[in-house]
Amino acid sequence: MLYKLFADAIVVIHFAWILFMLIGFILTLAGFWRRRFFDKWLFRTLHLCGILYVGALVLLRQYCPLTILENILRTKYNPEVTYPISFIVHYIEKLVYPDINPLVILIPTVIIAVFTIIMFIIKPPAKIRRMFK
Repeated sequence: MLYKLFADAIVVIHFAWILFMLIGFILTLAGFWRRRFFDKWLFRTLHLCGILYVGALVLLRQYCPLTILENILRTKYNPEVTYPISFIVHYIEKLVYPDINPLVILIPTVIIAVFTIIMFIIKPPAKIRRMFK
């Protein structure tokens, strides 16, 4: 039972991570058109590092460590409850898409990563800009 609780906690953490990545992208995108840019240096730096990590995982076709940990915990709880595909695909497929191509995740992830990198270069957070002056 403890393994199941830990696995469920990993799902919640994984979902929070995905929200962080999406919210960071939305704030960066909104800042692109607004006069006052979203300039929280710690948030933007963590988001940039996170999206680079996620993008690298996607490009290397590796599973997220949270997916692996969740599967290990679920296997210890009950070997029949794991899923053979990635976390995102598994849950989005159940909610929205009956049959999803991995490119549906790969392409937007790469686009978000490239956009985030470009925005970080064009408009770095003020604290980082001051460090390089």
